[in-house]
Amino acid sequence: MRVGWAGKIALGAVVPVVAGLAVFAFWALNRVRVVTEDTVEANHRVAATLLAHALTAAELRDAPRLQARVDRLGREVGARITVIDGEGRVIADSEVRDVSSMENHGLRPEVAAARRDGTALVRRYSHTVRRELLYAAARIQGHPAIVRIARDVSGVEEELRRPTERLWWVAAGVVLLGVGGALLFARGFARPLKELTAAAGRLQGGDLDARVSPRGGDEVARLGHAFNRMAEQLEKSLAASRAETARLTRVLEGMTEGVIAVDAEERISFLNGAARAILGLGDRDLAGVRLYELVRDPAILGLVQVAADGDDAAEAEVRHDGPPRRMIQVYAAPVAADMPGVILVLRDMSRLRRLERMRSDFVSNVSHELRTPLASIAAAVETLEDGAANNDPEAGPRFLAMIRRNVSRLEALLNDILALSRLETRPETLERAPVDLAAVVRASVEELLQRARAGEVTLRVDAAVRRTVHGDQGIIRRVVDNLVVNAITYTPAGGKVDVTVVAENDEAVLRVTDTGIGIPKDDQDRIFERFYRVDKARSRSAGGTGLGLAIVKHGVGLHGGSVEVDSRLAKGSTFTVRFPLARGEDAGTPGDAES
Repeated sequence: MRVGWAGKIALGAVVPVVAGLAVFAFWALNRVRVVTEDTVEANHRVAATLLAHALTAAELRDAPRLQARVDRLGREVGARITVIDGEGRVIADSEVRDVSSMENHGLRPEVAAARRDGTALVRRYSHTVRRELLYAAARIQGHPAIVRIARDVSGVEEELRRPTERLWWVAAGVVLLGVGGALLFARGFARPLKELTAAAGRLQGGDLDARVSPRGGDEVARLGHAFNRMAEQLEKSLAASRAETARLTRVLEGMTEGVIAVDAEERISFLNGAARAILGLGDRDLAGVRLYELVRDPAILGLVQVAADGDDAAEAEVRHDGPPRRMIQVYAAPVAADMPGVILVLRDMSRLRRLERMRSDFVSNVSHELRTPLASIAAAVETLEDGAANNDPEAGPRFLAMIRRNVSRLEALLNDILALSRLETRPETLERAPVDLAAVVRASVEELLQRARAGEVTLRVDAAVRRTVHGDQGIIRRVVDNLVVNAITYTPAGGKVDVTVVAENDEAVLRVTDTGIGIPKDDQDRIFERFYRVDKARSRSAGGTGLGLAIVKHGVGLHGGSVEVDSRLAKGSTFTVRFPLARGEDAGTPGDAES
């Protein structure tokens, strides 16, 4: 059972009082007992002495008369009176009728002492009446006989019981009054302490508005004022700390680098959104989870261990198998010398490495694409310089045609490179205006009809209805040209190419469908990369630069559109381009149809 403030204070006040009162009571009762016993013994001795003087010699010689006198005196004094002659025989007893049957009392302690000293007082057990008695004996004046008066000790105890009971009742009353007063005082004293304790508990539980109402000017009131000041200061400190934590969290969450903090046991105490994205950890709560339960990459865990075991930072670029698979630059550093733990900074290097690889591939591909026509031009020039034209009249025009064809190929390659560079690096130079996609498609098809006929490919167009989009007409025309040229190039003689423009769900949709050689499934995700060719020999022989579909993808993307391909080997391909319709464009209006 727990004792509260009031109980403790009351106990502290009452226990000394009760202990003192108990000591006093025992002392007083002992003194009463001593005084009472002394008084009873003195009265008993006086009574024996008076009886010795009251009995006459004549009465001692007359046994019946003596017995009658002893009986009467015994009743008057309320005690047993016995008369013993000089030889120790009992000659009269107030409680025994046949004294002749009684033992000789000459050796009784009180009798022997009275013969010796004149009077005697003895407390002992009586075998005659079988109880403890107080004996007082006195020698009868002028006679060897002894008169003895015996009194039951229980009578003395009875006399002592009454004052003892009264004393205990008084003590109990005093204790009750003391306890009641102490409790009242303790409750009044403990009330502000209980209020202070309750407010401290609320403050510990997170209630920063917990306050007390001090009353008076004593120490407890001053303690209450100090508590209120402490609570206000704590509230301000926590508010500042929370604001700083929120600001730091916003900064960390806004970083593109992933940040992870782990404690000495490698349990996660913080990680930002970038770290979740880089490591593919999702949105679940990961506080307190051990790092190795989430990241199984031994390279990352090794860096954490190196940073935790030393005072220096560790850095490495690791390949994270994911999912998703990434190249990650990991920087691990201890939190502080006096604070165990490690801070991890993760930087996703995948895009940078991909761009570096693309740049390297681009340089390699451009070099290769330039080397072939330049080598052909150089060989033709060298042949002409050696006098081939003089020896063979037909060789001159043939080599000049070769030079012209390769120069045209170089010009086309450079134009595509410049166009792609413009799309990637200077999108703000696009001249945006309302463009009729159907009209652009009809113009492109009309210009490429001769090329289709040369390859014995049937080219058809269905773009009779105006479909207005917002964009750069030159870029849109180049997108259409590249798709149609690709379809013609990779469709064998006797095949067909269909070009259509329709409106679907607020979008202008361009579809270029051919019955050509098709694209393998594994290559369909890469055909929009620079210089990627499915059939390299056919592409180069047809004069392709390998940049046409890359230009299509970037050009469509700059207009907020999308491009996708559906192709099957030996069956043909369908390229679908979607442009957002210009605001206010609906089903469109009829335009000139290509026949």
